[in-house]
Amino acid sequence: MTIRTPAVFALAAGAVLLACPASAEDADHYRGGWRTDAGDPHVYQFVIRGDRVRGVYCTHCADGTTLALIEGRFAEDTGLSFSIRHYRPDGSLARIDKAEGRLAGGKLMLTGSFDGKPVEQVLIKDPRGPDPAPYPVAILPPGAPPVPIVRPAGGGGGGGPPAPYVQPAPWRPLSADDVAGVWIGFGVGMNKQFFVIRKAEGALFGMACGRCDNPYTFGALENFRIDGDTLEFDIVHQDWGEGTVLPFTRHVTAHIAMNEMRIDARRGDVPGGAPIVSSLIGPIAIEATAGNVVGE
Repeated sequence: MTIRTPAVFALAAGAVLLACPASAEDADHYRGGWRTDAGDPHVYQFVIRGDRVRGVYCTHCADGTTLALIEGRFAEDTGLSFSIRHYRPDGSLARIDKAEGRLAGGKLMLTGSFDGKPVEQVLIKDPRGPDPAPYPVAILPPGAPPVPIVRPAGGGGGGGPPAPYVQPAPWRPLSADDVAGVWIGFGVGMNKQFFVIRKAEGALFGMACGRCDNPYTFGALENFRIDGDTLEFDIVHQDWGEGTVLPFTRHVTAHIAMNEMRIDARRGDVPGGAPIVSSLIGPIAIEATAGNVVGE
């Protein structure tokens, strides 16, 4: 079964009101994660391919009920114009917000209409950047500070290799209902990763975050497909990721049994795919994450 992708919806034309003219910037200056600098949190993850924009929006992003779908367009001379499509837990459309954004002084100046009310926001790239790692990490926009390489502390010896993986039960035949929800993996505490997967008018879309208040530790989840007991989707890295090349995509092949999603995630742009093989636990109902606020 193919989980179709929601169609792009046209936006009404309009002008972005800026205090001063902004010069044209290419997509590498816009793509990836942005957030409000003060006040209520608003987080945007823009996936830009040519003139097409997709992505996700959320407020308190560990609260899966706030996750919404972005669809729109990009042009170097006018910036971003997009809709934010909010869905109910059953995948039906709740409302559509509209917004436009253009760079000025390294910030994204956004205007729009949210729930019928005019909105103006100033968005920034998170100054914390991506998490430091023991390997090179690429970062956008151009000119962003480099990500430190942190060498791991010396081990204490012993321990031996990890035990081989033992599948907990036969992989179950899957439907969208088996996949939708919140899956947890890759550690504990502040930096554990949330994979939030939501229904959208017969489709699935989602977001991975961890920690979930820094847009540099986010990735949009796209191109969901289910075939029997096999789930496939893409994790999209737009403005950060290991190595030196951006953007890139990890294609995930997954199976589910006994509340465990076993994933094999591979890049298509590097020899061998740099596989990440691990497990996520879930799904937690989207509604059960309501009220999650990072740091509180």
